[in-house]
Amino acid sequence: MLFRTVIMANAVTAAFFRPAEWEKQSQVIMAWPSAENDAYEGKSDLDSATRDVSAIAESVALFEPVTLLVTEDRYEEAETRFKNSSGKIHVKAIQGYPKLDLWMRDMAPTFVVNDDDNDAKLYGVDFNFNGWGNKYPVGQCLSLAAKILYDMHTPGTKSSLVTEGGSLEVDGEGTLVITESSILIDNRNPGKSRQDVEAELRRTLGIEKFIWIPGRKGLEVTDGHIDGLARFVSPGHVVLSKPSKLDDSVWTKIYDEAYDILYNATDAKGRQLKITEITEADMYAVGMDPKILKDIESGEQDSPAYNYVNYLLVNGGVIFPQFGDKKADAAALKTIRGLYKDREVEPVYIEDLPFLGGGIHCSTQEVPVPKN
Repeated sequence: MLFRTVIMANAVTAAFFRPAEWEKQSQVIMAWPSAENDAYEGKSDLDSATRDVSAIAESVALFEPVTLLVTEDRYEEAETRFKNSSGKIHVKAIQGYPKLDLWMRDMAPTFVVNDDDNDAKLYGVDFNFNGWGNKYPVGQCLSLAAKILYDMHTPGTKSSLVTEGGSLEVDGEGTLVITESSILIDNRNPGKSRQDVEAELRRTLGIEKFIWIPGRKGLEVTDGHIDGLARFVSPGHVVLSKPSKLDDSVWTKIYDEAYDILYNATDAKGRQLKITEITEADMYAVGMDPKILKDIESGEQDSPAYNYVNYLLVNGGVIFPQFGDKKADAAALKTIRGLYKDREVEPVYIEDLPFLGGGIHCSTQEVPVPKN
């Protein structure tokens, strides 16, 4: 494809740096799911996912512009839906992606700046999205990162790794928290060692210190993305998702391992990490359909992603999930407002995305503003 050729022609060998999410942003990229996407079982599922994405987009637009990608057959529907957004939500029809999905954290480029204090420029890293280890047929979405960079007239570099944005949590000062399960895995990077992965992430993201958390392969679609487990609040401070019930489940084991590793870790500046925990919503307290609840209990359906750490930072704000567990929702809101006292916290109720395996952060990709 022409756009891939152009992107590769613009790839450079300069050092790159991934800004922290709390730095200034120019926009957030999102997408409506396509009606042809096989992940949605009928119009009801598609409408529910679209409703969640739209609510997130409208909340983001209170703080900064949103570019919303849609397939051509949904363009008029989206234009009508957002006609009163005061131009903050730019609906963009995209051709050649009939199975477009909403997970822009993973499908869109991961944006970085070149490490030049005198002439900082925006770049995008194409991490070769492959459907979370070829678990789902995603069609042309495999090339979506390159297409987005081409349309933005933004140069890019193609990584030698296969990974996703949800796997990469940075503090903007050279520290990365990452799960082994989501990147040191044969369905993405067969034959690559931890040293191989670290070398490439140094090049593409400017990482100096790696904090590795085991995670679990095959437990859910992402193989344990870090953005559903632990996030940086600020340099030296992480927020950790705590299961609603501590028992002998694998989720509790993942949490225990993460807590121990983060507690004993230091960042790229040598600071010991402060940990704040946020307890997840209880699926028995959200008013879930009894049949769905029974399917989850029997293992026929995956547990919904009811963690609160999958939020998004925007200019002056926090887009924060709510799930319908009144007690947990209120407690999480209180905690996050205490952590981000200088930001406006905008709560957004999401119903369908957790059942698809993700949340607010998973459905968004911010574009940083380079600082000279």
